[in-house]
Amino acid sequence: MLQTMKSLMTGLLDFLFPPICVCCDTKLVQGEIQICTTCFSSFPETDPHNAVENETVRRLIDKTTIAYGLSLYKLRKNSLLERALFAMKYKNQPKIGEIFGQQYGNMLCHTSIASAIDGIVPIPLHPKRLMTRGYNQSVLFAKGLAESLNLPLYVSCVERVRNTPSQTKKTKEARIINLQNAFAVTQPDLIADKHLLLVDDILTTGATLASCTKEFLTQGVAKISIATIAVVEE
Repeated sequence: MLQTMKSLMTGLLDFLFPPICVCCDTKLVQGEIQICTTCFSSFPETDPHNAVENETVRRLIDKTTIAYGLSLYKLRKNSLLERALFAMKYKNQPKIGEIFGQQYGNMLCHTSIASAIDGIVPIPLHPKRLMTRGYNQSVLFAKGLAESLNLPLYVSCVERVRNTPSQTKKTKEARIINLQNAFAVTQPDLIADKHLLLVDDILTTGATLASCTKEFLTQGVAKISIATIAVVEE
């Protein structure tokens, strides 16, 4: 009886306030969550994800040492993908991060990269920023990846110890300086000698990922690979 009432209430709410796509504002149909199928299919994918050299690797190669660099999409200004990522980050739509993670995990699960990874780590937010936003979108992306790839998720093995100012309007050089000593490994024994997949939502200059990678490599991690939802087109 209770389940029937819940179903009726859900149906009524969907009728009165139909869920709409965060990208194009059209009504979602059954099976669609947050983003409609048409918008999803329009997102531009990156280079082959198992390629040794791709845009993500090229963006990071002069900043730190990584085994693999992976990004699901290319991010262009004023695009539908930009709207989806903005909603995920700033409009209280964290589920979008998990959807992207599941999507990417399903694409990677049969590659040699997936079999080489020992665990997945999301880039942490500083506690003050986490309190303001209420969630870390990179954790949701990492969760989706971990579920699809059947890999352990290490959320608390690294923390952000400096509440660094926003990187948005900083130059490449300023971003690197801004993030010096921003991260600290808190559970070195947990991740010692492992190959970790470090994940973030958007790759711009790579300064954040490079800073965190260097901290891991100095604390006994064997290898770091990188995965992001999107890499900003230059």
